[in-house]
Amino acid sequence: MARNIHTKAGLKTLLERLEDLKGWNKLPDFDYWVKVVKGCIDEGLAMDEVDWENAPDWFRPLWRGLK
Repeated sequence: MARNIHTKAGLKTLLERLEDLKGWNKLPDFDYWVKVVKGCIDEGLAMDEVDWENAPDWFRPLWRGLK
C-alpha cells in the first residue's frame, strides 16, 4: 500500500472522506487531521510516510487507493 499522497486530487479525495466522517468528529485528533489535509492542499505539499506513521488508526483506512 502506498504510504504517501502527492496529488492534489488524492488530497481532495482524502478531505472528502474526512468530511463524510463529520458526525464522528469525536474521533481523536479529528480536527487536527482535517487541518493537516487542508494545509497540504493549500501549500501544495504531500502527505508522506511520516504522516502515515503518526496517523491514528481510524485515519489510515481513508488513504486506500490514493496517490
